[in-house]
Amino acid sequence: MDLVERQPTHAPRHPWETARAEAIRSLVARFALSTPAVLDVGCGDGYLLAELNTHFQLREAVAQDVHLTPELAVELARPGIEFVQGLEQLRGRRFDLVLLLDVLEHVRDPVALLTQLWREHLAAGGWVLITVPAFQLLFSEHDRALKHEKRYARLEIAALAQQAGLRVHASGYLFSSLLVPRVLGKLRERLVPPRSTPSAVGIGGWNGPPWLTRALHRLLCADNQLCLRAQQQGLVVPGLSAWISCSAP
Repeated sequence: MDLVERQPTHAPRHPWETARAEAIRSLVARFALSTPAVLDVGCGDGYLLAELNTHFQLREAVAQDVHLTPELAVELARPGIEFVQGLEQLRGRRFDLVLLLDVLEHVRDPVALLTQLWREHLAAGGWVLITVPAFQLLFSEHDRALKHEKRYARLEIAALAQQAGLRVHASGYLFSSLLVPRVLGKLRERLVPPRSTPSAVGIGGWNGPPWLTRALHRLLCADNQLCLRAQQQGLVVPGLSAWISCSAP
């Protein structure tokens, strides 16, 4: 989760977050990387990178986030994961996989960031995996609360990657089942504007009971697996999140 969404409690992970971790694991498995070095840009609290580290036995696992402080890095410390605040701390280091998971929607010049990352930190034969919130028509007060610049269709984010000099290999969507609820929420927002600015709690505020958490996790994982299988068959199933995989030219 974004650090702005993090709560000082031990509440369970939001089913969206755990289902996304499963989907990312499926996408990373497609790259067939053996004990890769991975850089997670905009890592949040490091949950997803820790999941990948457990599953793929990463050679290196570096979590970078501009909002990290030395105190927070100590608090978030996990075995096998190195937390850093700035990319300048990684000068000269290259990685087999660079993750930008729900990051570029916060960035005013995504092409510049993508160009910097692959030129300075992507190893030969390495991959870049990107996810973003999908469809600008769904931009809402919740996006503003999380300081999003915009939302993207998959072809838009692919075009940005190509402008940065990356070669796009595949693209698709996740969380198709959440698209209709978000559309209805957006319509409601337009018809009945919120009286106050939404908080940035987001997924960090989840406090559902264990049975509901498990049920939603399974439903969202099944949803994402259907999206990924359809994509492999050449079918585009729209969803609330867009993803692309790419490599250096």
